[in-house]
Amino acid sequence: MNLNQLLTFYHAADTMNFSRAASRLNVTQPAVSAQIRQLESDLGMKLFVRLGKKLMLSEPGEVLLQYARKIFSLRDEAEEVLENLRSVRKGTLKLGTARTYARNVMPVLLARFQKHFPKVNIVLMEGSSLEMARSLWSLDVEVAVVAYPGPVKRVQFNFLNQEDLVVIASPQHRLAGVEGISVKRLAKEPVIMREKGSGTRRAAGDLFRRCRVKPEIVLETSNSEVIQEQVARGIGISVLTRSAVHSAVTSHRLAVLNLDIPTPKLDICTAVLEGHELSGPAQAFLDLLFGNCENGSKDHTGT
Repeated sequence: MNLNQLLTFYHAADTMNFSRAASRLNVTQPAVSAQIRQLESDLGMKLFVRLGKKLMLSEPGEVLLQYARKIFSLRDEAEEVLENLRSVRKGTLKLGTARTYARNVMPVLLARFQKHFPKVNIVLMEGSSLEMARSLWSLDVEVAVVAYPGPVKRVQFNFLNQEDLVVIASPQHRLAGVEGISVKRLAKEPVIMREKGSGTRRAAGDLFRRCRVKPEIVLETSNSEVIQEQVARGIGISVLTRSAVHSAVTSHRLAVLNLDIPTPKLDICTAVLEGHELSGPAQAFLDLLFGNCENGSKDHTGT
């Protein structure tokens, strides 16, 4: 028994008509009859019986049909999987990310992805975490890597990691080196903030609100490097991610202030549009990302 014989049998059994089976297979009816006769000869048993003009399956034919359905279902499944794999190898991956992550996080992730999928074209957009989450609505972006910005309608956030926030100041600042600084004391200093919509801005704002103080914001900007430069010049203090200021702190351009309470953490998430079927490259990026992540699976769902 070979697959051609089995395919001929499958269509003949499915239609119970050799002419219709021949039409499906784009062959002649005698060719179908010959294949069936050869298959019956190879197996040593009849697969079809006739009751008058009615064609029916024999008991062995019924058994073989069950297996034929399984075999060709698996064939179709294999073709679909391989086609999906082929489509993953090419195409465009449309990513969005928060500006800080574009410099500190995405280069490593993209290098890992490009190693596996070198022919995929990557388009990377930058903005605030909220802007990138909303960009999913228009499908300008298929997957975003952001700090959780709060609920966003029709957007599903999946937890990836957490990142520490730190309060920074110039090393010459009067609070540098002081232990147990209260948030109320911080609020007396000029504060430089990330732009509205930023996950860092949201977390920093929560820190001050929890302590029921309102900071004096002297500058808002989306550029963390500008923030670090202004802080280093003594213009004010700020709240940024530890990874963003690591180099400046190590080189003593900036100092991390010691608070009397733990500083907030950012939930780093992937974001996708609810109900949208992802392209092959987008799904492959998520699979690669979470396949190498040993974190929990909490998520945030848009409303």
